[in-house]
Amino acid sequence: MELNNLEITEQPEGFRFTSIRELVNRTLNQNFGTHITRDKVSSGFKELDKALGGFQKGHLYTIAVKPGMGKTAFLLSLTNNMAIKDNYSVAIFSSERSNQKMTNRLIETETGMSLNQLQSGSFKESERDHLLSMLSNIAKAKIFMDDTPALSTSLFAKKIRELKQRQHIDLVIVDYLELLTIGIGQKTDRPAQLGSIVKELRDIASALEIPVLLFSQSAGYTNGYPGAIRPSIKALPAFLKDHSDVCMLLHRNIVFEAKSQSSAKHAVELYVIPGDNTDKEIIVPLGFIESIAKFTDFS
Repeated sequence: MELNNLEITEQPEGFRFTSIRELVNRTLNQNFGTHITRDKVSSGFKELDKALGGFQKGHLYTIAVKPGMGKTAFLLSLTNNMAIKDNYSVAIFSSERSNQKMTNRLIETETGMSLNQLQSGSFKESERDHLLSMLSNIAKAKIFMDDTPALSTSLFAKKIRELKQRQHIDLVIVDYLELLTIGIGQKTDRPAQLGSIVKELRDIASALEIPVLLFSQSAGYTNGYPGAIRPSIKALPAFLKDHSDVCMLLHRNIVFEAKSQSSAKHAVELYVIPGDNTDKEIIVPLGFIESIAKFTDFS
């Protein structure tokens, strides 16, 4: 009997197929291959998602990163996880690097090759299809970039509202706090200015019901902590802790290992203080691939 002549209308009551994804998720009580919940965005890092439960709508997440720790690499690793691998819509505001430079870094991180290699075709013929597939995935990703210099909070709010009207946006990344500005006539004291900016971004995230990831290069977070000693997230400036829903601090132990007498347990540690418990500090281990400047799950 030909397939198209098979009788398919009289199936037993309750007849249905079950996907392997559903079975795996049921067995392990996980959500593999799906977003964490309708209201949260997965970071793509298992331990971070376990600590936070995903990035929640309307919340401001501040990530403090001292210069040299890999701020841009971590930003792009998050972008890769969320926008390229998991198909979320991500908006990136970066006053530090142009849209083209950010894209170039993302391409190099994803492919593991320099732009010169890609542009000159300096790769094996057997690698061509795989590279084209990766580049196609990057090009199709729902990533929207803005490199307006000295971006003000009012202009940021206007831009993100306009973008939200035209596109569905799951998450916004801002790189970075210290490059943002406030309106004329505002407080002149810089810490007070930064506090006002953080508070405004939190209000914008809440009003638009979008999670916002704000990177900060506040060098003062290690005050009282020599470089060789693991920093404390509690040493972060008050304006970050007071106005953020969640505070995080990224630290690469290997950067200081020459000064340290003790070996670090993890190459990279992300310290997290959930907004509902400022006395609780969660340590999230991460991996780092130096050759392509990419953060990964710790294994």
